[in-house]
Amino acid sequence: MNATFFFRSKRSVWYTLATLFTIGIFILLLLQKPWFIGLLMLPLIVFMVSIYFRTHYRIHPVNGLTVTCGLFYKKTFDLMSLQSIRPTSNPLSSPALSLKRLELRFRNRETIMISPVKQEEFIELLKSINPEIELKKR
Repeated sequence: MNATFFFRSKRSVWYTLATLFTIGIFILLLLQKPWFIGLLMLPLIVFMVSIYFRTHYRIHPVNGLTVTCGLFYKKTFDLMSLQSIRPTSNPLSSPALSLKRLELRFRNRETIMISPVKQEEFIELLKSINPEIELKKR
């Protein structure tokens, strides 16, 4: 494989609404007196918007999966050590903006939950790199 494949995170309505609601409160606070109190929310806005627009998954030629979430999380996983993929709707914190997730388990007992937009295409691509990946059902 010589190409890099890019998958955005699926975005649930609830996360989109939460982001828009927070931005709305920020704008309302800026329109009030004293307006500078709204600036106290600026770090939260930057954090939420960066997660909204910078959560994605990249499969690259060195058989790695790089997961990026916001400004502070970026990690690369070795696809040759990927053991199994299982659909899940586990609400635990993860670099996924939807509850329709895939749980990836690695040989070193590491797990990550992600939510690529085109899950079937994502799984097929992973299986083409590492055919030993076990696909589990819910």
